[in-house]
Amino acid sequence: MNIEKLSGLSDEALLNLADKLGIIVPVGLERSFLVEALQEALAEDSEEREGSLDASERVEETKYSGAESDILDASLDSGWCSDSRYNETMVRLLVRDTAWAFAFWDVNDEERAQLRAGEPGSGFQGFFLRVMEEGSDPPRNADHFDIPVEESDLQWYINLPQPDRRYRIDLCCRISGKTRVLARSNPVQTPRGSLAEDASVMDRNTVELLSLSGFGDLDIPPGEERHPSRILAGSEVEE
Repeated sequence: MNIEKLSGLSDEALLNLADKLGIIVPVGLERSFLVEALQEALAEDSEEREGSLDASERVEETKYSGAESDILDASLDSGWCSDSRYNETMVRLLVRDTAWAFAFWDVNDEERAQLRAGEPGSGFQGFFLRVMEEGSDPPRNADHFDIPVEESDLQWYINLPQPDRRYRIDLCCRISGKTRVLARSNPVQTPRGSLAEDASVMDRNTVELLSLSGFGDLDIPPGEERHPSRILAGSEVEE
């Protein structure tokens, strides 16, 4: 199923197809992300199916490929149901490109109520996301910045400072000025923003294409390094 056909489907049909393919769709995920994920999943499914067939079976597969597509399309409007929340204390991170990632999270109702109630003399001061760059240094020395979020928020687009870096986020709350980590996301690696300066780390095809394109003759200055504080001024966090 090509990108044009997927883009023409209704939101309900896209969600229904994602459900059939076993794709977990975070609440509020942008439509374009969902279309790309579906296209990749369908392509992978097709490659796996073709790889498992011998020559004669591929001929039969070709004969009925149109009918199979029709059956799939007809099933798209059979409906899809999903709760708007997971009611589970968790946070997940999806990388989009060199600069942007999508985070979604939730806090269990019981835990949320306990946080609001707190202990005698304590005060719940809200949730925030701590964006951390993972490196060779211990996590406590890693660069990070904080994004305050409302209790009603369940997702957020995050502008990540650097390409080709490894990031994760912590879902945190602040109680009486102290930070409590509620959940930790999966780590993600942002794509490289440009070609590697060292040709030895490139594969042979990339080197040959660059040589043929004349790319090496271009005088392209390196990109400016960005810092989280230029994007979001994270508030001071009292530990």
